This record gives sequence, C-alpha cells and structure tokens, in this order.
Amino acid sequence: MNRLAIFIYPILALTLLGQTASAQTASAQASPGNPPVPVPSFNFTVRPFLEKNCQSCHNGKLQSGDINFEVLKYSNSLAPQATIWETTSYVLKMGQMPPAGSPRPAKDQVDSVIAVLENDLVKAKQSPATKAAPPTREWLTWQGDPERTGWARAETTLSKENVSRLSLVWKAQLDAAPSKINAYSTLTDPLIAENVPTKQGPKKVVFVASAENSVYAIDANTGAQLWERKFPSESKPPQPANGMCPNNLNATPVIDKQNGILYVLMNDGMLRGLGLADGDDRMAPSAFTAPYSRNWSLNLINGMVYTSTSRGCGGAISSISAIDVTTPSHPVVRFHPSTGKASGPWGRGGIIRTPTGVIAQTADGVYDPASGRFGNTFVGLTKDLRLNDSYTPANADYLNLKDFDLGSASPTVFQFGKWTLVAAAAKEGVIYLLDAVNLGGANHQTPLYVSPRYGNDALLFGYNGVWGSLSTWVDAKGERWLLVPMSGPPAKDTLASFKNSNGPVVNGSIMAFQVKVKQGKPVLVPMWVSHDLDLPGMPVAANGIVYALASGDRAMDAVRGPRPGGPGGMPRPGAPGGAFRGFGGGFGGPSNQVNPGEPGADRDAAWLSAQREPGGQTPGQRLSGGRDTTHAVMYALDAETGKEIYSSKDLIDSWNHYGGLSLSDGHLYVSTYDGRVYAFGLNK
Repeated sequence: MNRLAIFIYPILALTLLGQTASAQTASAQASPGNPPVPVPSFNFTVRPFLEKNCQSCHNGKLQSGDINFEVLKYSNSLAPQATIWETTSYVLKMGQMPPAGSPRPAKDQVDSVIAVLENDLVKAKQSPATKAAPPTREWLTWQGDPERTGWARAETTLSKENVSRLSLVWKAQLDAAPSKINAYSTLTDPLIAENVPTKQGPKKVVFVASAENSVYAIDANTGAQLWERKFPSESKPPQPANGMCPNNLNATPVIDKQNGILYVLMNDGMLRGLGLADGDDRMAPSAFTAPYSRNWSLNLINGMVYTSTSRGCGGAISSISAIDVTTPSHPVVRFHPSTGKASGPWGRGGIIRTPTGVIAQTADGVYDPASGRFGNTFVGLTKDLRLNDSYTPANADYLNLKDFDLGSASPTVFQFGKWTLVAAAAKEGVIYLLDAVNLGGANHQTPLYVSPRYGNDALLFGYNGVWGSLSTWVDAKGERWLLVPMSGPPAKDTLASFKNSNGPVVNGSIMAFQVKVKQGKPVLVPMWVSHDLDLPGMPVAANGIVYALASGDRAMDAVRGPRPGGPGGMPRPGAPGGAFRGFGGGFGGPSNQVNPGEPGADRDAAWLSAQREPGGQTPGQRLSGGRDTTHAVMYALDAETGKEIYSSKDLIDSWNHYGGLSLSDGHLYVSTYDGRVYAFGLNK
C-alpha cells in the first residue's frame, strides 16, 4: 500500500464520523405524489456514503489508522479538521479512495459527497473565529470572561507600587444562612457591573446568590444592599441533603450587560433572568436542569447560557446543558457524557468557550463512545452541544483507577502564536496543552504537550493535585503565563526546575509557567512557586500582580468533622467505617453509578470495582505544618517572581472553600461561608 493510501484511511475515518449536522429536509422539485427528496447534506449524503465504504475498518474495536468512527461521528463542524476535509475531497476527486480492491461507489454518489464537503468547507472558512472580549473593568462571569482566563486586562488602578496599601473598604453581612450540611458554599463568587441604572442613579453593583435561592445586589462603593429577591423552592427534593448533594443553588450566575440581565440557576432547575437595576423578572422562569441537581458556574456565549451537571444529585444523569435565552421558547439542548451519573464535569468553571463552540473536562467513568460514555475526556462541542472533537489521555484507565478524574478542574482557553490553546490540569498533577481546534489529533489521544508531574507525589485523590481552574495572562513584554493552583506539596522531581521558590510548601501553592515554543510546539517553562497556601484558590492576574486566596477551609472540619478524601473528596470504598456513601449518605457506590439495564453497564461496574482493589483510589488527609489557617487570606504576589507583596492577614474572618476572587477597577471582592461579602481597595 502506498503512503498516500495509508494516510487517507484515517482521513476517511474522520470524514465518516465528522458530522451530525441538522438535516435539511426541504423537498426537491418533483412531480405530485412523489415523496420529498432530501437536500444533499452530511446526514443524507456524506454519512451514509462513508458508513458504507469505510466504517468496517474504522470502529471502536478495529481502529485502522488510529481512527475511531464511534467518536468522530458526533462531530458537527468542518473547522477543527479543515485540512483533513480538504484532503478527503481531493482524494475522492482523484479516485484514490476507496482503495484498490474495494467496491467502487457510483460516480454520482462520489460527486455528491465532494459537493457537500466543498460547500461546507467554504462556509467553515467564512465563519469568524471567536475572539476574546475587549478589556473591561467589570467582572461579569466566573473568572472574568467566557474563556475563564482570570485575567483582568483593563485593571490599572492597582500596581506593584501601591498594592501593599490594600485595606478592607467594607464588609456586608447578608441574611444568607450557613449550613453544616453544605459547608462548601453559602454564597456564589461576586460578579460586578458598572453604570447600573438604579433608582439612586448609575452605580457599580456587586451581585451574589445564596445557596437557598436568594439573590442580592450590593452597592460596590459602600456595601449597602440595593435589592434582594428570594425564590424559595416549593418542591420536595428526591433525597435528603448531604455534603455531596446538598440540594442547593451552586452555580455562579452570569451577567448579560448588554441587556441588563442577571441569569441565575435556582435549585429547582429553573433559570431566571433578573434586571440588574431592580431584580425584576426579565424573562419567564425556564426549566433548564434537573431539580436539585449539582450544577456549576454559568457561562453566557452568543445568546446561550451553559452549565454542567454532575454527581447524580437529584437523580440527574450527568450532562452539559445550554439554553437559548434569545428566543421566547428558550429551547434547551444537552450532551450526556455518560448514560448515568459518571463523567459529569464538576470543575468550578463549568463550560468554557472555544473558537468552535465550548469545551469541558469530564470526570471518572468508562471511555466507550459506542455506548455514549466519555469518561476522563476533554469534549469539544459545537454551540448546540454536538460533539465535534475530543481528547482522552492515554492513561485514562489509570486516572479512573486512582480517582484522578479530570472533572476536578476547569480549563482555560487563550491565543498563543498560531494556536488557540486549551490549558488544563487535574488531580494527577500534570498539565495539558491542547489545540482548541484539534484537541487530540487524528486518534484523539495526541495532545500538543503534557508536562511532567508537578504535584501529588503521594498519588492520593484528595488534598493533592489541581482542584479549581487554571488562569493565564500576558505581561508587558508579551510573554504568555499560565497559573496553576496546586494542592499539596510540589513534586520533588520537578521542584528544582522552577527559577524561583518562595519558601516551603505543605498545603498548596500557585505555580507559574511561561508558555514557549520548542521544536514547533508549545511547551511550559517553570518560573516560580508561591509560598504555602492553605488551600490555593483560583489565581487572578492584573497589571503585573497575581492575586490568590488561601481558602482557610480547614475550619470546615470543626463544623462538620474531618473529610476523608480531600477537598470535595470521599472516603475510600470499602474503607473502615462502612460502605462508600459520601457525607450523610445517598451518593457514591456502584448502585448509584451503574444502571444494570443499560448497554455497557458491566464496564461501569468494572471501573468502580477497580477503584476498590489494592492499588486503586487512596484518600488524602488534610495536611498541616505550613501556613495553616482557619479563615481565608488574600495575597498579592509579584507576577514575575511569586514574592508576596500584600496579605489580608486576619481581615477575613471566615473561609471560602472554592477560593474565588473577583477584581474590578482597583477593588477585590470575596464571599465567605458566614454569608458575608468583603471589598478591598486602596487607602484614600
């Protein structure tokens, strides 16, 4: 077989699984009585052709050319693989495929496939790539933008020269009641909008929502409450609240500044749109997610609000959901990464924007696309949540075995040279760089870069590795930086590779890297490790400074007792003390994650069983002996060296488990477990 033929096999495999585009069912012009003839499209032209002529050699069991049709058939856009589509059209034109010796399709069928491919390639090239939003002093969504960069690009008030003068400007006590069951979060991370036309005139306003479905607007300058809306749930949860499934509002809202709307997802699964100025209803409540499910930060992208659902709370199947808020009917679309409760993305950032749609990191679970299972996978989806790309690490089985699921964190997306990069990490302590328009190469297992392990020498699934989200920024010299919140001590084998270290680390740290190009591909160069943070929250970068919380959530142990397994973790299955039930019971274990009647359920049971075997998942324990704290501490670090410039010390008197910060026009905002919001700014 010649080299061209060898190359073309995977091309046609990709083409086969490339599309599930919406069917065009307009009738062809025909005589009365004849049935409608489908207009040529991927559904009716390309897919049947490739299934008939190529699929027998490219499937889940026989991956000729390292191509798995069962993944690629969910694709919906030509943009991620434009070069491959162009080559496919070319070899069909030249009669080089199907290969010699294979049955030859009719010429009119080949011509029709070529026409569809070339027409859609033109459309793909005409579609503009998603560009980062212009710099804004506002903080309208979790981590500041739809790409979750955590970079406040428009911030100029705070600088290295004056940030040491930060002080507490105000703290507001809200009527949100802390709960021992839900010790993770009483309030969502703050959002900030400027020039909101309130009854008192234009104001800068801080917005937070409570676990019990209350929404608050606070004057950003004074801390005075401007309005509050309460939405008590009238339905009964399907199961009692427990630590993993507390039956409460969890997703950070999102602001549509152009239309003056705050979108909030209540614990009954209803999405509400409230006016920024007064909290009045701006849209009818719309069913979005399963009631009492566990959902994560909302993202607003091109008129669609996105979230993820995980952990099986409320009996929900794991999903990624999007609702169209631009039309009165508010249609909802979903992508399910599993058939049950496995593989739900639970990174705090929820769903993240890419040039071709959105991306998410899924949690532990079987990787078996043929049965609709995408465990430990980066799934790239179109705007309407059709799978168009994926990357699954080669050691996915090991990640499952150790409970190092990718779901513990959220990626960030940014432009670097000729690439749009997806940077991500999770509990294992390694960092991935992926091409956003070609996540895992032709075999969906080839990233641009995978780092050595920078944390979790103990190989434990709790209190080690990355929990949260990565951040990124560009310095005044044009250098691209990546910031990683790493729980636990740094890995011994890689610590010496950092140019700067700022003292011993026990509980966790912020690690900083520069993104460089080596041998034609992006790589990470270790630059600095911060001092000890207990535990590290999401870093925020602005004007040469990195801000980060030490969450102080060890205080949670005194509220509800120690938590085996780590931040958000769970006891080891079969460990002393009984079954794998989670806190308060009702979550975890095979009976909760395996649906026996589903095809492939035996594989679900197998990976869960493996975690309980020797060498399987091992829980972590909270560490001590560093800068241990039982309340949150906010730090400002020199972005070039990691050196501490400022500490809030004892000014924040409660903890923030998720470790989120918000930054707007020289002020930083933090919410805490005790139902308070804190604002820091410069001394006047």
